Amino acid sequence: MLLATVAAAAAPRADTALIVHQKSGGTVEYAFSEKPVVTYADGYLVISAVDALTYYPLSNLQKFTFAELSDQWTRIVAPADQKPQPTLIYNVGGMLLRTLEPSDDGSTPASLDGLPAGTYIIKNGNTSYKTIKR
Repeated sequence: MLLATVAAAAAPRADTALIVHQKSGGTVEYAFSEKPVVTYADGYLVISAVDALTYYPLSNLQKFTFAELSDQWTRIVAPADQKPQPTLIYNVGGMLLRTLEPSDDGSTPASLDGLPAGTYIIKNGNTSYKTIKR
């Protein structure tokens, strides 16, 4: 999951987003500017974006939809009935590399900027998934 390029215009422009809905009620939003491609492999929904692959276990997914996105960020959104929690990024060895705090609207802009290519585990509340940065 990577930050998309921030639009040069001062006002945010609407973009279409792919939204992955988890059974927990949380969502992950991918701006179309990230060029997400959805495939399935070995029991996972796989989203390939500009610089990363993200694997979601099908057993943890409710659906995916498309909607307007008001900014250019890949975002993790907490379920409406739960308090937003920090998003944690770990390396495959289990070392915590980054803690991303949610904003006032309950969403967390997700970024692997500054981290080398490799495999990472993203965790938010009881939900976790694997991302491979290219």
